Amino acid sequence: MAITFGTDGWRAIIGEEFTFANVEKVAQAYSEILGPPQKTPIPIGYDRRSLSDDFAKAFACVLVANRWKVLLSETYCPTPCISWMTKTTTAPGGVVITASHNPYQWNGVKFKESYGGSAAPEFTGRIEEKCAGDVVPRRVSFESALREGKVTMFDPRKDYVAQLRSRIDLPKIKKAAWKIAYDPLYGAGAGFLDAVLEGPVREIHGENNATFGGLNPEPIARNLEFLTSLVTKEGFDVGLATDGDADRIGAVSETGAFVNPHQIFALILNHLIERGERGGVVKTVSTTSMIDKIAAKHGLKVHETPIGFKHICQKFQETSPLIGGEESGGIGIPSHVYERDGLLSGLLLLEIMSVKKKKLGEILKDLEAEIGPFRFVRDDVRISEEQRPKIEDALRKEASGTVAGRKIASVNRLDGTKYVLEDGSWLLLRLSGTEPLVRVYAEAPSDDLARKLVQEGRKLTGQ
Repeated sequence: MAITFGTDGWRAIIGEEFTFANVEKVAQAYSEILGPPQKTPIPIGYDRRSLSDDFAKAFACVLVANRWKVLLSETYCPTPCISWMTKTTTAPGGVVITASHNPYQWNGVKFKESYGGSAAPEFTGRIEEKCAGDVVPRRVSFESALREGKVTMFDPRKDYVAQLRSRIDLPKIKKAAWKIAYDPLYGAGAGFLDAVLEGPVREIHGENNATFGGLNPEPIARNLEFLTSLVTKEGFDVGLATDGDADRIGAVSETGAFVNPHQIFALILNHLIERGERGGVVKTVSTTSMIDKIAAKHGLKVHETPIGFKHICQKFQETSPLIGGEESGGIGIPSHVYERDGLLSGLLLLEIMSVKKKKLGEILKDLEAEIGPFRFVRDDVRISEEQRPKIEDALRKEASGTVAGRKIASVNRLDGTKYVLEDGSWLLLRLSGTEPLVRVYAEAPSDDLARKLVQEGRKLTGQ
C-alpha cells in the first residue's frame, strides 16, 4: 500500500500499513528531504497509543544514522508541545508519532516545519514520492545513539507548561477557584492541565489505556458522556476535553450542554479583542459565521481557507493574524505557535470565565444575545466508489436558485460546494479526500432549519 499524507500527516492501522519498516522508510525519506544535517536537533514526541514510544525511537535511530541529532521526549506529550519546541529551538523540523483523534487501532506521523506549524502539502508530497521509490533506511541502535549523545531526552512538562502559563492570567484563574473537570480521553493531554493550574482539577480517563476504554479520542458530544455526567451530577463549573494528541478542544457547560468548537472559537476571538489585541482572523470554509460577525463588528479582516489546519497555517505565514480556527476543534494563536493547541484553548476559556466572573453557559447566552443564534449540524454520509463520480458531477452543477425554499445569495467552491443563503444560513457539501464519505455541513439560526438544510444537502447528492 502507498504511504499517503492526508490533511495532517500520515495515518494507518498499526500492524497493517503502520509498521516499523514503513515508519523507518518515512524517516529515511524525511532525513533526505531535510538536506545536510544541522547542529540543531530535531524534536520528536509521541502520544499514548500502543508502541508509540518505540516507533518514536525507531524514527530517531534513522535520523541519527543520517547524521542528525534528536531531542526525544522522555514520555508522551501533546503535539503543540513539539510544534512550540520546533519553533523556539529554531530546529529545521519536528516529528510527532500520533494518529490524533483516530481510533486506538491507528497510529501516524505528523511533521512540523521550522515555524512550528503543520508541514505544507508540497513538503509531505515529496516524502510520498520518495517512499514510492526505493528508499533504504539507515539505522543505528537506540542504546548507542543515547550513549554517544546523538539522542537527548527532554521533559515535555517543563518548558511547555511554563509557556502555557505565560499565555494566560493564571492568578485570576486561581482566584476564581472554579470547580474544573477535565477529560483527556486517554490521550497526550493527561496531567498537563493540572500541571499548568497547580490546583485541583478532576481528571477522568487520564490513565494509560491501550484501547482508549472503547472511546474515540475526539472531543465531540457523543464521546463526552462521562464528562457531561460528572459535571451535572457533581456540580462542576465547567468540563474541558482534548483529543488524542491534545491539539483540539471540546467543552461542557455548567448545565451539561456541549459547547461546540464554533462557539469556543467565537468566545476566544471575542476575548482576545476585549483584551485589546487586534489582527486578521483565519477560518476554514466549514467554520461558523459567528467569526465573520464578530470580526466585522471590530473591523477585522477574515481570511477563509480550505478545510485542514495546514491551510490555516499557510495563511498564518502570509498574514500574521490574531487567531485561526476550524470546525473540528483546532484553534491556533500564531503569537504562541503556528499550530492548534487544545490545552491553551481550554485555559483561555477558564480565563474568560474568570474575567467575566460568569460560567460558560451564561457567557454563551450573552454572546448569542449580542450577535444572534447560530446552530450547526454536520452529517457524514458513507458512499460507494461507484457513487463518487455522480456526486462530483452534482456538486459542479449550477445551483437551481433556492435551497430549502430559501434563495441562494452566493456559491463558494473553495473546498466543496457551499451555498450561502440570503438569511446568512449556509449549506456545504464536500467529498472526503481520504474516506468514502460525502460530508454535509449546515449552519442556520435554528436547529430545525440547520437539520432541514442537511436533509436538502443529502438530496442534492442523491443520498
